[in-house]
Amino acid sequence: MNIALLNLGCPKNQKDGEVALASFIKNGFKYTEALEKAEVIMINTCGFIDEAKQESISTILSCSEYKTNGLCKVIILTGCLSQKYNKDLTKEMPEIDIFLGVSTFPRAYEVYSDFLRTKKSQSLIEEPSFIYTDCDYINVLKKSGYVPETFSYSAYVKVAEGCDSKCTYCSIPSIRGTTKTRTHQSIIDEIAFLVKTGVKEIVLIAQDLTASPIQIKELLKKISRMPKDKRPAWLRLMYCNPWGVDDELIKIIKNEEWIVNYIDMPIQHVSESVLKRMGRRGGGAIVRDLVNKLKENDIVIRSTILTGFPGETAKDFEELRAFVSEGYFNWLGLFVFSPQEGTLAIDMLGKVPLELAIERRNELDRLQFEITTALNDRYVDSVLPVLINCKTEGLIEGRIFSQAPVVDGVVRFEGKIKGPFEKVLIEEVNGFDLIGKIFKEIDHG
Repeated sequence: MNIALLNLGCPKNQKDGEVALASFIKNGFKYTEALEKAEVIMINTCGFIDEAKQESISTILSCSEYKTNGLCKVIILTGCLSQKYNKDLTKEMPEIDIFLGVSTFPRAYEVYSDFLRTKKSQSLIEEPSFIYTDCDYINVLKKSGYVPETFSYSAYVKVAEGCDSKCTYCSIPSIRGTTKTRTHQSIIDEIAFLVKTGVKEIVLIAQDLTASPIQIKELLKKISRMPKDKRPAWLRLMYCNPWGVDDELIKIIKNEEWIVNYIDMPIQHVSESVLKRMGRRGGGAIVRDLVNKLKENDIVIRSTILTGFPGETAKDFEELRAFVSEGYFNWLGLFVFSPQEGTLAIDMLGKVPLELAIERRNELDRLQFEITTALNDRYVDSVLPVLINCKTEGLIEGRIFSQAPVVDGVVRFEGKIKGPFEKVLIEEVNGFDLIGKIFKEIDHG
């Protein structure tokens, strides 16, 4: 029997999907990327914003074709959309056989077995409470032929699950629950396990990685005390809210050579009035001070921004546009406000017309493209270590320290690689990506 996995949404979701997939592989299933060859298709959904919901629904409908005209016998739905809307989807999409939530995905094969036994659709949705702590899924998947979207040399490690913040636009706390943290030892064990399997880059992830500034700094200090052969060559921090980033954390990132000089820190806006309506802690002045400190320490910043939030005036947007134009961000994810059920923002006055919100997003997108291209120009004529992703269309693809997996640009070059890292001479910029060639040391005899 073959199973296919479609992971939608964020890296946190990917980890959940991998744990669910491993439960099938342990019980004799074979993994396949080819949907037409799969008897079971598992769709790990995102339900954070309307675009993500629409992508999930479209994916379900396209997969149902394999059930009607192909080998597929069972469709499993898991992830955020399944957690939040399982009752509605049960009525509207009978092609789904099994619903799993954000806490029950590790029991995917168990529920599948119940489905086979009863011949009835199954739904196992519980209050968000689970965060995985074991590492056995890693070896199971490695032997199955499954390749994560981060490729073989990079891996996400989920530090915590859920969120305690009260952002008025965000449905994550209602879907994923309050913050649940793993023990430091379980995180360190997983890192050591991954490094042993050949992983060179660890990306620490959570809904809010810096929810407890003390805890994340203590964790990094413990990782620094790991034997060098058990520690990753690169470690990257993603999803750090500004109020959890302080001078000590900046110093740790700057001084520890195995932590890349990179931080993913969503700011959402810079206008004081908009941030207040968003329920974001701190304010615009704190954001400005923080990004200045990060840049002073040569730390690459990825961020996210939301346009069209209720009450965002032309003046607010101009303040945001001027801030972005200062060139603090190497990478910027841009989103249009999407009102979500159960959030405070859905009933707020001062709604911005969708067309205007999109126009503002697009204006920032064009501006940021120029900034990213200019910042990438600084790497031209530099020789930098590149972590290999894969070979595609005859070229080797990898990333330098300033490029996170999946969401940022890549480096492409020709040649024969000898290991997970290769020194590459950067020769030109191609949009978000860099083009180069393998650097050859000159032998002076």
